[in-house]
Amino acid sequence: MMSLQEALTRHRPLLADGATGTMLQKTGLAPGQPPERATLDNPQAVQDLAFLYAQAGSDLVYTNTFGANRIRLARFGLSQQVRHLNFSAVALAREGVQQSGRAVFVVGSVGPTGELLEPFGDLSPKEAQDAFQEQCYFLMEAGVDGLVGETFTDLNEAVAFLRAAQQVACVPIFVSLSFERTGRTFLGSDPETAIQVLLNEGATAVGANCGEGIDPVRHAVRKMKACQPDALLLAKPNAGVPYAQGLEIRYPATPEQMADFAREMRQLSIAIVGGCCGTTPDHIRAMFHALSASDGQNTG
Repeated sequence: MMSLQEALTRHRPLLADGATGTMLQKTGLAPGQPPERATLDNPQAVQDLAFLYAQAGSDLVYTNTFGANRIRLARFGLSQQVRHLNFSAVALAREGVQQSGRAVFVVGSVGPTGELLEPFGDLSPKEAQDAFQEQCYFLMEAGVDGLVGETFTDLNEAVAFLRAAQQVACVPIFVSLSFERTGRTFLGSDPETAIQVLLNEGATAVGANCGEGIDPVRHAVRKMKACQPDALLLAKPNAGVPYAQGLEIRYPATPEQMADFAREMRQLSIAIVGGCCGTTPDHIRAMFHALSASDGQNTG
């Protein structure tokens, strides 16, 4: 199997997976509990999810470690289990993709600390970077093929992640921010500034994920592309804007709509495309077929 770095140069785009948290909620993860809880309480569901995405056509499967840094885990009394949660999640993802019989990369997911950095909050950049470095170290030790810092709304926190990852990683490092319909992140960063800063800091690929559905991600990556035409870009939107139906939260984007988005991203030569919250294996399967039809071959 070629390395992830090699795959990025040979195949465009690589297909990432879909949602983790919203999918695990369907298997019994209680509302308000972090997805990492499923690694402890329902590891089979975590492994099965990796299998389902790999089987659907994903070239990259993210680990169930989005919130597995010690600062975020402290909210749930799990700050002493950073190593165990990261190691276990990598092992479960690896076992799941191997069962699919396909060559699939396992990428370590790292999300924000959940606290605001100075000057907006009390968390110092060094504290954030130390927490990220600890998590990235364990993910690397567990054997991930790449690292992705995702859903950042503070560009400074994204930089803290990237610097931390570079201290311990010898694999591709992706950084993805969440943009609102205003065209900026919650704390005001625009796509052009974000990609310039993150590329200068050494990111392998930069992009947009989560947010308010497909359109904000589309607009953000188009602006990044215009600003840095040769950069490797990542696009992983939610399956539309969620809405409540009774006690359920639903996401309106259909597999066909996500497939159309994948085709569009291929035309832009985006390096990695996938889905975030609300995206299911059915969405990913439709995206896989769309990408395969676009170039007449399997993208895996």
